[in-house]
Amino acid sequence: MSIIQYALALPVNTSAHPFYLLFFFLFCNPLCAWSQHARQPVVEEFRVEHYTDEDGLPQNSVYAIAQDELGYMWLSTQRGLARFDGKNFKVFDDFGKTYSAASIGSFHIDPRPAPVGFFALNDDWEFIHVHQGKATLDSGLHQFIKQQPFLYPRKHEGHIMERHPRLYYGNPYPNYAVYPVGRDRFFVFNGTTLAYYKQKKRAGSIGWIDEVPWHFFRTGNNLYHLKNGQLSQFPIDSTPFGPRPAVLRGPLTQETLYRQGNYRMYWNNATEQTFIQLGTSVYRLVPERNGDLNSELILTGFDFIKEQINAIYYDAKAQRIFIGSQLSGLFVLTRKKFSALASPYPNTDQVYYGQTLIDKNTILSNQGIAYTTDGSGNITSRQLPLVTSSVFWDKSSILKDHNGFIWCKRATRLMMLTPDGSAMKLAWTLPSEITQLYQGADKTIWIATRTEGLFSISAPFTINSQPLPFLKGPLTNVSWVVEQPAGTLWVGTGQGLFKVIRKTKQVSEIRGLEGIYIRSLYLSPNNTELWVTTYKDGFFLLRNGKLTHFPLDRKGYLANAHCIVEDRNGFFWIPTNRGLFQVLKKDLWDYADRPAELYYHHYSKTDGFNTNEFNGGCEPCAVRLPSGIVSLPSINGLVWFKPEQVPAEMPDKKIVIDRIEIDQKTLLAPQKHISFLQSQKQLKLEVNTPFFGNDYNVEFSYALAERGSTPAATDWLAIDAPVANKATINISTLGKGHYTLHVRKKNGFGTGNYGYETLDIDVPPFWYQTWWFYLSILLAAFLAAFFYLKYRIRSVQRRSRLLELQINERTSQLQGTLRDLESSQNELLSQMHLQSRLMASIAHDVRSPLGAAIIVAGEMQKMIERQQFDMVSLFGKNIEDALRMVKGSLEDLLAYVKIQVYKHEPKSETVSLHELLEENMQLYGKNTKINSNTFLNLIPAGTFIETHQQLLKIVIHNIIDNANKYTDSGEIRAYIAHQNNRLQLIIEDTGRGISKDLLAWFMEDIPLPASSPQTGIGLAMIKELAPSVTDRIEMERLEPGTRVTLTFRAFSQSGT
Repeated sequence: MSIIQYALALPVNTSAHPFYLLFFFLFCNPLCAWSQHARQPVVEEFRVEHYTDEDGLPQNSVYAIAQDELGYMWLSTQRGLARFDGKNFKVFDDFGKTYSAASIGSFHIDPRPAPVGFFALNDDWEFIHVHQGKATLDSGLHQFIKQQPFLYPRKHEGHIMERHPRLYYGNPYPNYAVYPVGRDRFFVFNGTTLAYYKQKKRAGSIGWIDEVPWHFFRTGNNLYHLKNGQLSQFPIDSTPFGPRPAVLRGPLTQETLYRQGNYRMYWNNATEQTFIQLGTSVYRLVPERNGDLNSELILTGFDFIKEQINAIYYDAKAQRIFIGSQLSGLFVLTRKKFSALASPYPNTDQVYYGQTLIDKNTILSNQGIAYTTDGSGNITSRQLPLVTSSVFWDKSSILKDHNGFIWCKRATRLMMLTPDGSAMKLAWTLPSEITQLYQGADKTIWIATRTEGLFSISAPFTINSQPLPFLKGPLTNVSWVVEQPAGTLWVGTGQGLFKVIRKTKQVSEIRGLEGIYIRSLYLSPNNTELWVTTYKDGFFLLRNGKLTHFPLDRKGYLANAHCIVEDRNGFFWIPTNRGLFQVLKKDLWDYADRPAELYYHHYSKTDGFNTNEFNGGCEPCAVRLPSGIVSLPSINGLVWFKPEQVPAEMPDKKIVIDRIEIDQKTLLAPQKHISFLQSQKQLKLEVNTPFFGNDYNVEFSYALAERGSTPAATDWLAIDAPVANKATINISTLGKGHYTLHVRKKNGFGTGNYGYETLDIDVPPFWYQTWWFYLSILLAAFLAAFFYLKYRIRSVQRRSRLLELQINERTSQLQGTLRDLESSQNELLSQMHLQSRLMASIAHDVRSPLGAAIIVAGEMQKMIERQQFDMVSLFGKNIEDALRMVKGSLEDLLAYVKIQVYKHEPKSETVSLHELLEENMQLYGKNTKINSNTFLNLIPAGTFIETHQQLLKIVIHNIIDNANKYTDSGEIRAYIAHQNNRLQLIIEDTGRGISKDLLAWFMEDIPLPASSPQTGIGLAMIKELAPSVTDRIEMERLEPGTRVTLTFRAFSQSGT
């Protein structure tokens, strides 16, 4: 049953007949059509934004509009200047304390030889310089204009002509007007004469009569006069100076109101823009090369009278109009870049998916709506009811085959309709839901299914043709099919991308896309690149076996990329669920070779869409007409545009540091170099850029680096800007150093295309971080080290001295101990020596006489028995003498021992030398019978010496004893001699004489040889005691005998 039969078979309600007739006429009639006219600059073709004091304007009366060199729009109002960046207003009103200081009515060009920016004039007749995004009072311009050779208008004295229309009615001031041209050039009109001044000289003049000065305006290098449709031109620097006829062309001249003179002129000398307003339309006057003017309609349908418009500014590149109102603030009208098509037909929604080109000017959607353009901008539509009823809800795919037949589907049903869509030619039912339709280069129709893989049906298509299974395998939930030359099918599915060799049916899965829902495939014209869009995973490039995954935009809208459309300018257009993106293909190639940040240009519904949500998952997703129009489906209409003619409004204006705040205190004037103390807690920086397009395209980032260093790619931090066109950077406490804060903004397409601004930040050190502090610390450390070392040295020296003293003390103690030990040893040796001497002496001097006495006593017993009493008496005397000798020897020994043991110092006394020698000789002389020696005491009586008598006695006793021992029948004599006032006692004998060894031992202390017989104690006693009783003792060997000489210092002789 056809849709018409279905409609006619419905139960009839007579009251509803009109509805059914209307339904049949509109829905079932294939010829039913609707049209959209060519795009005219009507208000509906613009996005209108209205700003008042509630949006940041200082006041709702906007008198003049101008754009500075940075791109900011400046508005003059009764309460100051408003700088507009496209989204926000910044008010400048600090121009004086009077009310009129902030009342600004016009903008003026900079008339000086080297112009910089432009000026505003307030009601106090003060000039305000507008330059580099700032507005400040300027007194220098008054000094310049005072130098002019003509009378420059002052307040209430003439007119400085910088704008039309005037802000007051009538002509309250003298008919004298000055028209600044710039670079020290002026026109001056006084009602009858127009003069031209150049560089402070009058360059020419001409008579010209006009009751008011309002008909003159300047554009470029020409001054024009327009009155009653007559246009005259006064070329600047023409010779001779004078007018020439000029022609005004364009649609303005066809307007009746213009020919009647019923129009209003808007002119701004600072912007060099002139407009003619007729009713609800406004025309722009554009100078031509020959000086004529052409008119261009830029807006119609706006009620200028109702809104009391004061000023107009037009941005031709962006097709944006700024309109200032007397009471209603600012209107900004931006021409929409895209057209949204919606069908008015009953029972059709505005949710578009699949579409196909059915002729060079017509697109057919799955709704059954065909849109046709005539090439001049007029668009008509018609409905194909059979397509509408056949497809119903299943709108994901539609195609026109090589013969013009329309293929569509619904669920498992595949349908082929006639080219005009009026009849069903063929239909088939497949075992699975059909997802997509695609016709290859060989005219084969490929049918993608949800669960049964790919089917195909080959041309020609007849009643006997049947869709045949081609390949199932992993190909489930097929979402896209495209064929590459050389028999390769690329099949996108809900689980990834597959490459199918058609001839062998070999299937290979593309690694890196496993489990990813493929949204669409785009094969480049040269068949070397396959671009892949996905659901939730963005888009990819498969080239030369390498898969590149591109980064998303900053909010991730590109995650759901529906398809890719390539234009003739090298751009890709990618629709998403959150708007349309444009990206430069070369940037993507560069990224595939070397990753870097990408610029994605975003378009939203403010650019002309009915919605930001485009549709995908349909094949084809986008269709391009031969005229260049691209058609994209959305959930609210089709979006038509010519990509090559859409001006991408780039955020390429300069970054401006608008505000610097340190610890919530704002610096009076933002600077390029600031000081931030370490004690301060927060540095807040506000940057701004003028941009009137989609604020999503403004992306700021910043990096803080040491001055002189370049931030690395990883140093840049994105700034989340909740307010459009503005970014706020907060920096907490910084350590000492010199920093540079780098702020950048993507300027548009192209790798590395950024705009930069920098702020140098000096963080002074604390006093304890300064170089002089470090130097002082170093010096203090050096001095501390020096004094410490000095102290240590002194301490070491002191300790060394103490140690030395201790060592000396210990050494002294040790030396004392050693001396004591040595003394003890010497004493011990002396005692041993003494003992040995005593033993020898006793053996020699005691034992022998006692032995002799014993023998004599024994003989005396016998003599008594024999009664030899004389001999007994003699022997008794001998015994007595022997005992006396023993007694004398013992006394000498005892005295010697006392001296050795008790170490008593000998005391000097006067000794009679003659008596001492006589005593000793008598002791030995009475015993001469034993050795038969003669003793001679030749010392004169009365010879005295000062010495120790006992010791001297021991010495002399031992000398005489030794002489007596070693002399037999000889002579022993003692005598004195004098030498050098000294007394010498000489004792010599005629005995055997002392041996050489003993003499060397005695005189030179040379040790005795081991073979030499040991001397007795007598000679030792002489050697040891002699130094105590005499100055010197000498012993010499005589031939024969021995001589001993004792020398005394203190002596005396009686009788001499």
